[in-house]
Amino acid sequence: MPAERKVVINIDDVGMCHGANVAYLKLKRASAVDSGSVMVPCPWFLEIAEEGAKDASLNLGVHITLTSEKKYYRWRPLTKA
Repeated sequence: MPAERKVVINIDDVGMCHGANVAYLKLKRASAVDSGSVMVPCPWFLEIAEEGAKDASLNLGVHITLTSEKKYYRWRPLTKA
């Protein structure tokens, strides 16, 4: 008998903007997604961090964010380099 397979629906780039946070929260609370990956250096990180602190069931993880590849939408560096 083959092993059971499961699909995990993860939302990427949570914290990048307010809209990404709102979309994730709506989808997660509707049980349409399983988890989200948060970009810590992005402008809207604190908003989603506060939500995560209030609700552990949001199942948020860390998205490793080493660069800011967008030309007109930048986020702060993690170091002073």
